[in-house]
Amino acid sequence: MIHEHVNLGISIGNFLIPYYGLMIVLGLFTAFWVAYFQVKKYNLSMDDFTLIAATSGLFAIIGSKLLFFIVSWKYINFKRLTELKYLNEIMAGGFVFYGGLIGAIIGIFISKKMFKINIKTYLRYCTPVIPTLHFFGRIGCYLVGCCYGEPFESNFSVTYTHSLFAPNNIPLFPTQLTEATALLLIGIFLLIYINKFKGKYAFELYILLYGVIRFILEFFRYDSYRGIIFGFSTSQYISIFLIFSVLFFFFYKKKQIKKTFKKK
Repeated sequence: MIHEHVNLGISIGNFLIPYYGLMIVLGLFTAFWVAYFQVKKYNLSMDDFTLIAATSGLFAIIGSKLLFFIVSWKYINFKRLTELKYLNEIMAGGFVFYGGLIGAIIGIFISKKMFKINIKTYLRYCTPVIPTLHFFGRIGCYLVGCCYGEPFESNFSVTYTHSLFAPNNIPLFPTQLTEATALLLIGIFLLIYINKFKGKYAFELYILLYGVIRFILEFFRYDSYRGIIFGFSTSQYISIFLIFSVLFFFFYKKKQIKKTFKKK
């Protein structure tokens, strides 16, 4: 079945509710309840979680926008940045998730320093909030047509007819829906891992799983604003770095455990 999208939102009279904005609101609402459930279950402070979320959210926006500028500088007319309309267009669109993730991590550690919060506990129990938010974000991408896949003929193809981002009237690989499905499964897995098995390394597992999925899906992306170097996209290089960082972390922890048992 081929899916078609003909606008950027839901029209109610002369009022337009943008799909992407709607998904962000739904994502924030759902992520809040996931966080609330985890915070209450493990007797954490909702105030501390809110401080972490606000700080990491601010840095996530800055990071995602900064990485967008880095990977798409060739497509930006810097001479026009003094034009208010052009500057608004640049600032309104174009966010790179990995830039947001890196920014959020920086924000989390700033929260630790500024507010003296034990961030390890919150990362351990509240990590499912991240794929929950990201899931709704990718549904928003699917609805408006950004982050689209390569030409792909199948029953699962996505065809846009009036998208401002994706090529229209061409069957495309559903990268956004594929990633959204993977994020949903990661979120469910993490909730089970944390609540059934006390998920000590939930955040590291999230980084590892998403890094692998994102690396693979990048091969099926067709949009040009991704920064390609030696055949790999910027996101693939970041994925490789994150995957090996987590694997090194697990290897280091395993060696530490062995040393502890030997001492005993």
